Amino acid sequence: MRKLLIGMSLLFAVSINVNAKSINMGEFKLTAYCPCEECSEGYGRQTHSGKSARSNHTIAVDPDVINIGSKVKIGKTIYTAEDVGGKICGDHIDIFFDTHEEVEDFGTKHKNVKVIRKDKKKKKHKKKK
Repeated sequence: MRKLLIGMSLLFAVSINVNAKSINMGEFKLTAYCPCEECSEGYGRQTHSGKSARSNHTIAVDPDVINIGSKVKIGKTIYTAEDVGGKICGDHIDIFFDTHEEVEDFGTKHKNVKVIRKDKKKKKHKKKK
């Protein structure tokens, strides 16, 4: 009986509201990177997804935690998970900036992160004539 109750409590702990517009992922460590050699390890603006990294848009994530292509809300900004990094593991996100000065100014922060859920669009059925 005790094992059953523990299993049930775990089930409820990880359940999410399927009608929610976002999924609260909790607090993440936030760092920053730019296209310089030191930050990008020679990749410049090239991302894992094949897209070109853009400021106020691109973030690097651990794909085991947040899927590549996901929309992620940090504060009031919505980013797109387009990149990965060797030092990005678990609850850690790297935010892309255009200059190394911006990276240094950003430093390290801890903030709540939400993944925006995709709306499931209803398929339109063509009328038969």
